[in-house]
Amino acid sequence: MNIKIEGGRPVFYGEPVRVTHTDVTGGENMTVNGQTVKRVTGNRTEYTLNAGEMNAIGWTIDGSVHQPHWKQLENVKDTFFRGAGCGAKISEDIQSMKGSMESLADGFFDGEVTESELADKFQALAEKFIGICKEKQYPFPMLTGMGEAAMSFAYDCFRGAILKSAVQHNNAEGSELASKHNRDWHYYNSDYYYKSESAIGAISERVMGMAQERDYKEFQIPDYIAIGKNSLYNFNSAVSGESDYIPGGLLAIEEKWILDFDAVPPEDFKWFFEEEGSKEGVLISGGGEDIPRPKSRVWAMYRDMLVSKSFDFSLGRDLPSEVKNLGDLLQFGAGVKSEIVAVNKYLRNFQVAPSGYFADKAWSESQKRAEGGWDARA
Repeated sequence: MNIKIEGGRPVFYGEPVRVTHTDVTGGENMTVNGQTVKRVTGNRTEYTLNAGEMNAIGWTIDGSVHQPHWKQLENVKDTFFRGAGCGAKISEDIQSMKGSMESLADGFFDGEVTESELADKFQALAEKFIGICKEKQYPFPMLTGMGEAAMSFAYDCFRGAILKSAVQHNNAEGSELASKHNRDWHYYNSDYYYKSESAIGAISERVMGMAQERDYKEFQIPDYIAIGKNSLYNFNSAVSGESDYIPGGLLAIEEKWILDFDAVPPEDFKWFFEEEGSKEGVLISGGGEDIPRPKSRVWAMYRDMLVSKSFDFSLGRDLPSEVKNLGDLLQFGAGVKSEIVAVNKYLRNFQVAPSGYFADKAWSESQKRAEGGWDARA
């Protein structure tokens, strides 16, 4: 029997074919080239079907075969290199590689490693990892062609190390500005955006060169937002603290303070926010009278210009004014210069809210749905 695809569906023609169906009831271990794999077991039934009967079946096309090459490569990396899919044979090598990459990334942001040195070291580590996988015949001998997946995984690891170090350096500066009362705060220094972009650009250029040398014609840098990898996209997504997620799954409730990860900041730009009061929320006087919390404070710097403000959040958690946009709080003068207009516009990419506000709001909305008989799954 032969098959052709018409309108996205299989069409069968020719002689009848024998089809075997297994009613799966369990599995059994078997050895293939020295590796243990599991084979499904169950009652097997054989049918003889002609072309008309085959065409009458409601066939669907497996969407995975139509995925872009980079997405198929992600599936391979998830299966063999990430999390539970990482085999014991290679796990120590992965941790060693990641440790070296993190040290190099820290050295870059500390000014001890240059951009070109970073690219050279990345290539050396990636080449070493590809060689280790080949030498250890990982994931197993009968599966070949893993070099591209190993190279892509090494690139992911180094990109992640760069962004992790950028965030750590940024937050170290922010913690020095925060008060001793352990208030919630946000800090953003655009220097780390530009430094991380230059570092990522250097290793991206190098990995594309490696792919060309190996004739990996379809190799691409993954679409990290499409696969839910905020930690690997850019400095904005990494510093925001918003977690990685599974596309289409439930998202964790995040204290979202960066609105557009793709918005490019002005150079020589910083801003800092610290929430009012301590974790207790109010100060109590000796006579038992509630004293209002101290005001929240926020400032922004652009080159040698500084703007700052103290402000109160609303008392009611459900009020829209609980979320304040930085562009509404601060502006750099009246400025007619186009660059000042652009900076003031960029301020609108940030927002601030009391700690726990988004979680409280989500809980309140879920309660309203429950009381109203709404289906939370809708």
